[in-house]
Parts: sequence; structure tokens; C-alpha cells
Amino acid sequence: MPGDSVAFKNLFLASLPPRDLALLRPTLQLIELSQGDMLSEAGQRVSDVVFIESGMVSLVATMRNGSSIEVATLGRESIVGVLSAIGDHRSSARAIVQITGFAWKIRASDFRAAVDKSPTLRNLVLLSSELTTAQLQQIAACNALHSVEARLCRWILQVRDRIDGDVIALTQDFLAQMLAVRRPTVTLIAQKLQTAGLIRYRRGRIVITDREGLERLACECAGEIRSKTRQVLAELG
Repeated sequence: MPGDSVAFKNLFLASLPPRDLALLRPTLQLIELSQGDMLSEAGQRVSDVVFIESGMVSLVATMRNGSSIEVATLGRESIVGVLSAIGDHRSSARAIVQITGFAWKIRASDFRAAVDKSPTLRNLVLLSSELTTAQLQQIAACNALHSVEARLCRWILQVRDRIDGDVIALTQDFLAQMLAVRRPTVTLIAQKLQTAGLIRYRRGRIVITDREGLERLACECAGEIRSKTRQVLAELG
């Protein structure tokens, strides 16, 4: 159980008044997120609600042939499994840790009980769901309509927004899976971005060297998701 002095980094937890936060504190548990950890599997009942503190989690859609693609990128502005607040809920996508970090976990049943007692927590559930749904819609359009280069730049910017750092630890294989392209395609685009002076790329690590340049090459989706995030977070107060 976190003490009263804990400064939450998850933006939803950090927004809560003390009375509403007190409903969650007794059953919150700090957990470490390691790259590759599975927080939920598509079709499985959600047993835990996860407030991301740091790092990054991807929601991934997987086809019958095993191919997959990222449909949402979640960081400290997100709650994984939040819809379990309104009833017994099955996950619609696989939630997998991309960037290591930490999170607060609470049993879905305990979260549901707390939400039943608090209009503020019910509003938090609605806003979190709205933000995730908006990103799902934007990324669905992005995956269908925009070039791989623009999508890769968008993805790098999304990660930068969430980890507040210019160094991203991720393998080409993992990145190719998230974008649903072949690894050689990622290699060619990464080399192009490096030649243009926008990133430095070594095995398992991307270093952003020119954010403005990446913004110019990225599709509008990074900006749209950023704008929607600010809009929703402004309503938390």
C-alpha cells in the first residue's frame, strides 16, 4: 500500500483528490514492468487494472496466422483494463510492455468497488476510456493510410512523449512487429533517418537527435493524439 507521501506519476492517479485516492490506496501494489511482459491477452477476462507510472505498453491486435500490429501506445496517461470498472470485462487486445518501467496494480474487483463509491472515479473511467478509444481510432486510420516512414516517425515521437527521454531501447524485430512490416523495411527507413541526422540507430537502441525533423516527416497522427491527450487531461481537474 503506498503511503500518503507518494507522488504518483500516472496522470490519472495524480489528479485524484485525497478522498477518492484513499479508496484505492489500500489495494494498490507497485509492480515492475519488464520488456515483453504480458499484462493481458485478447479474449481473457481482466483480473487487474494497471496504472502505468513509467515505461510504455502497447495494445496489439493479433491475427490467426500469428501476424500482429500495434493499435495503441500507452504511457503514464493511461490505465490498462479500466473498463473492468463497469463489469466483468474481457480484453479486446493483447497488452504487452514495450519499454521497461513501473506501474500500480489493483485487482479489478477492488477497483470496481471503489468506483461504485465515487463519482470522481467514475469520471476517471470515462475519460480514460475516451482517450484510449480516440487513440485506437487514430492509429487504425494511420496504419491504413500512411506510409511506413511516416508511421515510424509518429511512433518514435509517441514514445518520446511518454518516456521524456531521447534514448529508446528497442530491437528492430520488436519494432517491425509493432508496425506490421518486415525487419529489412525498418532497417532501411532507420538508415534513411540516420543519414538525414534525425536519429542515431544502433542494435537495440534509437537516439533522437532532431525532434523537429521527425515532426516534419511524421504524419499528423502524433499531433492529433497529443492534442486529444491534453484535452482529456484538462477535464480531470
